[in-house]
Amino acid sequence: MAPSTDSTGAPRFSIVVPCRNGRAWLRSCLDSLLSQSFADFEIVGVDDAGTDGSARILAEYAEADPRVRVIGLAETVGPGPARNAGLRECRGEYVLFLDADDLYLPGSLAALAARIDATGRPDLVLFDYERIFWDGRVVRNQQHDAFARDGEGVFTAAERPVFLTFLEVVWNKAYRRDFLALHGFAFTSGYYEDAPWTYSTMLTAGRIATLDRVVVHHRQHRTGGSRYATPTRRQFDIFDQYDRVHAFIASDPELAGWRRFAFDRSLDHVLAVLAKPERLAPEDRAEFFHAAHAFAKRWKPKGYAADRTSRGFKRWMLIHDDYATYSTLKLSSKVLHVPSPRKAVDRLLHRGDLDPNLAVFAAYWFQQYACNPRAIYEKAAELVPQLRGVWVIDADHVAAIPEGVEFVVAGSPAYDKLVRKATYFVSNMNLPKELEKRDGQIHLQTQHGTPLKTMGTDLRHYPVAAKDLDLDELMRQVDRWDFNLSANRYSSEIWERTYPSYFEELETGFPRNDRLLTATADDVRAIRAGFGFDDSHLVVLYAPTWRDAKDAVRTPAGLIDLGGDGIHLDLDRLAAAAGDHGRVLVRTHYSLAAGAPEHRSDRVVDVSEHPRVDDLMLAADVLISDYSSITFDFANLDRPIMLLADDKGFYDTTRGTYFDITEFPPGLVARSPEELLTALQTGRFAAAEAAKHRQLFRERFCDFDDGRAAERVVRRVFLGETDLPPVVPLADRRPAPSPHGL
Repeated sequence: MAPSTDSTGAPRFSIVVPCRNGRAWLRSCLDSLLSQSFADFEIVGVDDAGTDGSARILAEYAEADPRVRVIGLAETVGPGPARNAGLRECRGEYVLFLDADDLYLPGSLAALAARIDATGRPDLVLFDYERIFWDGRVVRNQQHDAFARDGEGVFTAAERPVFLTFLEVVWNKAYRRDFLALHGFAFTSGYYEDAPWTYSTMLTAGRIATLDRVVVHHRQHRTGGSRYATPTRRQFDIFDQYDRVHAFIASDPELAGWRRFAFDRSLDHVLAVLAKPERLAPEDRAEFFHAAHAFAKRWKPKGYAADRTSRGFKRWMLIHDDYATYSTLKLSSKVLHVPSPRKAVDRLLHRGDLDPNLAVFAAYWFQQYACNPRAIYEKAAELVPQLRGVWVIDADHVAAIPEGVEFVVAGSPAYDKLVRKATYFVSNMNLPKELEKRDGQIHLQTQHGTPLKTMGTDLRHYPVAAKDLDLDELMRQVDRWDFNLSANRYSSEIWERTYPSYFEELETGFPRNDRLLTATADDVRAIRAGFGFDDSHLVVLYAPTWRDAKDAVRTPAGLIDLGGDGIHLDLDRLAAAAGDHGRVLVRTHYSLAAGAPEHRSDRVVDVSEHPRVDDLMLAADVLISDYSSITFDFANLDRPIMLLADDKGFYDTTRGTYFDITEFPPGLVARSPEELLTALQTGRFAAAEAAKHRQLFRERFCDFDDGRAAERVVRRVFLGETDLPPVVPLADRRPAPSPHGL
């Protein structure tokens, strides 16, 4: 539906979206609004002085769509005042509030507009919602039957009090803006700011309507993912907020009948906070209980008697300040747990001080000395010489450890001692599930690529890829992380969304890519010479990713034998297409036991077991890949890239990607091997159009890789510094040169 503003030019709806550090879900939120069939609305995005780049996302959407406006606050004020700032800028007939991590379902605004028209422009309209959980579950509001029972007319809260027993939130209602302005409604500061707003607007409204439809998908974060699920003294704000509720009711004699109702509801809310150990630190619980008693004493209605129910008894304990009974009942409700003898022994072994100068390093399931952990290890030896770094390697791959690098064999007694005493753990993989993280230990997850293919919890949408996925175990692993590395802002959004936990996102760049920015021409020549190449050779690196499915598939390009290794090219023909001086380095995915197929000529070199991927990238003049993360790394070199996407439809179905890389490519895209070989033979892979695609790709994905990533990581994690070297702008970087200057 095209915009159809009224005679004043005002839109039908103004949707206020306050955001502070909400980048993980902000795009989904805004997309759910901008894709609505009813288009007569504006979005007022409020950046609450966040630090995660949310403001950049809001600005991006505002530039692309005139319906989006952005207000940037100079300092963080919290959700309530941020909503006030947005409300002051609203021009719409009706105002809605949506959290930056929530969604509107398709068709919601059209249905809401129709309902408003059908009920004669009520003061406010309530609508239904569903909770969406991190593991994919969708659960409807338990009180949704109230909408079906309500009928078609308008009413007051006194006529339908059930709607004040709903969750006290602002995002399940549309408010007529002149109604809000007439009464001067505004949000308060602090936690639980929705309570006074909900009571004052609902009890003041003379005409309320409902829409029996799920409009909002409200995101239910894992424990620890919400401001309300973090032990903090701010939980005490609940008393000030409900003081405002009761003061509002007490100020109007006509609202006297609501005193008992509001008193019971406020005590129940306080008890709910007390019942959740993640909200209050143990040392604050007694004080909170006594503060609740003082609150109850202030507002207990005359002649009040608690119900003779379990809930009523809990209210009675608050009113009578009986913390002793309350805490005794809480303790008695816990099941006594006796650890198994094995676990008891493990806990004894875990006693003892940690060594603050001991760090564990591991890569690729204990099989390699490589990737980001290697680069961090080597930089730590330079900047933190007192740090003792020890690598973990499995018994079959000991030869991968260079001379002079200390290591232990995974599962050995030396390994057991190491993981008990070490303070730091640096890995690009999930550590063994048997490993118990001790208090004081610090885990750094370095990742091993920019995510194009779906990862983490998002894999649940792809049964083939998720056949061995254990979400509970995955989350247990993620909850170990203290730090997580990111090579670009795009990755940061995905990591925070698909690995829902608390960790510090280190937007440092990938340490393994530092050499791509610091290597000299002589370094590049020396690396090429190690493979037998000189300046005359055109070196092609062919590095496909693996496939979750290993069957043959028919595509428009013909029948493809997936084979799992991703190699879809005849390697002899590939070398020939590169010309008389063409040479091919072929590298299969690290997870495959075998490398490339048997060599067909001395012009093809299997480098699947080569320990340094950065060597391979520095040696190459051209990269050929598909959906592999190496594409993002190689883009730092600003050298030509070709993608072979002959099985893209099948790959999208079985594994899935976060964006269509053929629509936003790093260079030339070929839909068949023949097309790719022709492009290589004719030089079209290095044409101006391909270079333009590469530049746009670099601007989006080469945010932080400037040659100093390892230094930033070492300074932040091992030295505790927060004032880290700034990132060099992309335009000022000088990648390692290619002998061919492509």
